[in-house]
Amino acid sequence: MKIALTNKPEMKFLSLLKQFITNPWIGALASLAIIIPSLYIILDDVTVLRKEYILLIISFPVYLKSLKKIFDEILDTPDDTLN
Repeated sequence: MKIALTNKPEMKFLSLLKQFITNPWIGALASLAIIIPSLYIILDDVTVLRKEYILLIISFPVYLKSLKKIFDEILDTPDDTLN
């Protein structure tokens, strides 16, 4: 009995999507894309409660988590590879 290992296109897409989502650079860029426009709208009139406050509450921790992951990767690399 032979077991054939086949890579179905759906599985390839899911693994690619997982790599894309777990990439800290993508998280930092996506959260900045939400934070910057939200700040412009909020700073227009601070006294009004808007949906942008909720967007900031969600995206700011994602941004910090992504930066932490990026800096941890930088600090964990040996000095030989930074040349």
